[in-house]
Amino acid sequence: MNQEPKISIDTLATRAKIAVIVPSTNTVVQPEMDAMRPEGVTNHVSRMLLPVRPYDDMELYRQALENEKGNLEDALKLVLHCEPHAIAHGHSIHSFRGNSERAQAEEKHLEQLTGLPFITPSRAVLAGLNAIGGPTKIAVLTPYWPPADSLIKDFFESCGFQVVANHGLKATGPIAVSQFTYEQIMAGFQVLNQPTVEAFVHVGTNLPVSAMTEHIEKTFGKPLIGVNVATYWWALRRIGIMDPIPGFGLLAQKY
Repeated sequence: MNQEPKISIDTLATRAKIAVIVPSTNTVVQPEMDAMRPEGVTNHVSRMLLPVRPYDDMELYRQALENEKGNLEDALKLVLHCEPHAIAHGHSIHSFRGNSERAQAEEKHLEQLTGLPFITPSRAVLAGLNAIGGPTKIAVLTPYWPPADSLIKDFFESCGFQVVANHGLKATGPIAVSQFTYEQIMAGFQVLNQPTVEAFVHVGTNLPVSAMTEHIEKTFGKPLIGVNVATYWWALRRIGIMDPIPGFGLLAQKY
């Protein structure tokens, strides 16, 4: 990497190709982002290995959040051969470590490494919140445990948001995240639905929220910036594709 990237169009990708990097255990990002594809755009997935965090020891869990890396660069080397126009990272928690400056520096590093627009989930969520008018009082749903929820809360507060409420569903492993039901997810948003909340945020790319976005917004009367919707929406917008994306809520449809 660190050389002039090649991009190309082809018979199916008449407008753009989006590279999507996901953890090896993730089964939600690929179908959700495929469902959001505008005509003439194709998605191309590469998978990265991540160590499994311990779920029976919260101190070790916290340490894993701070130290784990995964083989992102190996996954990038594979997918860059298809000559994409942008890269969407379908793994969220790492991009919420630290503050806004750290997230911006990480995005800049990855863009310099690949020579392409690189969409990190935290930066995409911030772009989505800004696009819908900059609500300052938010509530956050995750599939995580308290150390991760605290990390995400600290990130948003460092960016000037007030996290009125946050709720982790406490998945017992990466596969378990994708197995939360519609009813469990709706119950999680019900916990967050406090009167002062101006917008919901969802973090955790293997939690199947995207197709529920419109229903959640109508049920609770609040916009939802979900991590997968925001990441794919921002990837398209960064390369000049401004098509409305119907069926995935206010952000994708109107901005």
